[in-house]
Amino acid sequence: MTNTVLSIEPGHALGILGLVLMLVIAKFAPRAYEPQRTSADRLTSFLARRVIDGIAAIGWLADHLPPSAPHIGEPTLQRAR
Repeated sequence: MTNTVLSIEPGHALGILGLVLMLVIAKFAPRAYEPQRTSADRLTSFLARRVIDGIAAIGWLADHLPPSAPHIGEPTLQRAR
């Protein structure tokens, strides 16, 4: 018996991950670029910018991954004869 309720295709999983990362960026962006008055504000701003840089690196990596091979049993396009 297989559980089809929680099965997620890789494309959908990457899309959901992208949406979550966009929410993280939205959370950290105001802290990253607001005026810094104290050393704690400067540290928070620095860390927020590094988090945003890390998310950008994850996006770059996802864009440069090779496409996945077709799954076993999945129909593929055949050349017409």
